[in-house]
Amino acid sequence: MPAGTHVLGINYEGAIIARSVNQSRVIIVPPRSVFYVRGPIRLNSLVARGDHKLQMLSWNAAMLPALDQWIQNTGPVRQSKGQYRFVGCKPIDPNFSEPLRRFEEARKQQSELAEPLFMSFIYEAVGRIMVGGDEMQLSPLPADLPEPIQRLTEAVRQNPARSWSLKEASDMASYSPFHFSRVFKQLVSYGFHEYVDRCRTEMAVGLLVSSDKAVDIVAAQSGFGTTQGLRESVREYLGLVPSEFRSLPEGYETVGS
Repeated sequence: MPAGTHVLGINYEGAIIARSVNQSRVIIVPPRSVFYVRGPIRLNSLVARGDHKLQMLSWNAAMLPALDQWIQNTGPVRQSKGQYRFVGCKPIDPNFSEPLRRFEEARKQQSELAEPLFMSFIYEAVGRIMVGGDEMQLSPLPADLPEPIQRLTEAVRQNPARSWSLKEASDMASYSPFHFSRVFKQLVSYGFHEYVDRCRTEMAVGLLVSSDKAVDIVAAQSGFGTTQGLRESVREYLGLVPSEFRSLPEGYETVGS
C-alpha cells in the first residue's frame, strides 16, 4: 500500500491474520473488530475459513490533512511508548459501539449529513486505534455489568488458565449457581464456561504469535487440558488452527515518518 493511503476497516464476521515484518508483528483481526492501516506498508495476510463480512473506507492523506497532521505530530510520543505502527486493531465492544452507530447512520444517509458522519467516525476510530496498543478480544462484555460480575470477569481475564468452577464463580458474583448461570447468559449473551474458554483462547493466541513455544505447551499454559481442546476452540472462534498463526511468510514493511 503506497505512502499517503489510509484504510479503516470494520470486520463484522470472520478472522484475518496479517504479518508486518519490520516490526516483527503478527496482527490478528478477529470478528467484531475495527482495524486501521496506513501506507507505506506491505502485508502478507491469511483469511480464515467460514463466512466473512467486512466494510472498508479508504482515503488519501490530502483528503483529511488535520488527521494526517495529528498522526505525524503524535508519532514521536507513540514511538517512545513502543506504539508506533502502520497497522492496528481493536475490538468493537465496547469502545466503538457509538462510533459504529454513526457509521451505519452515515451509510444509510441520502443527505448532506452523510459526509460529516463518515468523517466523525474516521477521526474517532483512527484516534482510538492509534493511542495505546492493539487488542485481540474474543470475549466481549457489556460496559454496564453489575460490579460483582465485573470483578469476576476481570479475575477470569487476568488468570484464565486456572480452574474456574461454576460454584466458585457464583460465590464470587454473590449468586446461587442456578441464578448465576441464567443471569450471566442474559447479561453477556453467552455462558460463563464459554467466557472462560474464550479468555483461554485469547491467551493461547497471544502465546502463539509472541513465542516459539510448542503447541502442547501453549495449550497447557493457557488452561486447555489437551492440544485438541485448544485446536477446537481456535477453530470455533477464529476459523483457524494454531499452526496457521506461525505459517505466514515474512513480508516487507517500509517504515516512513
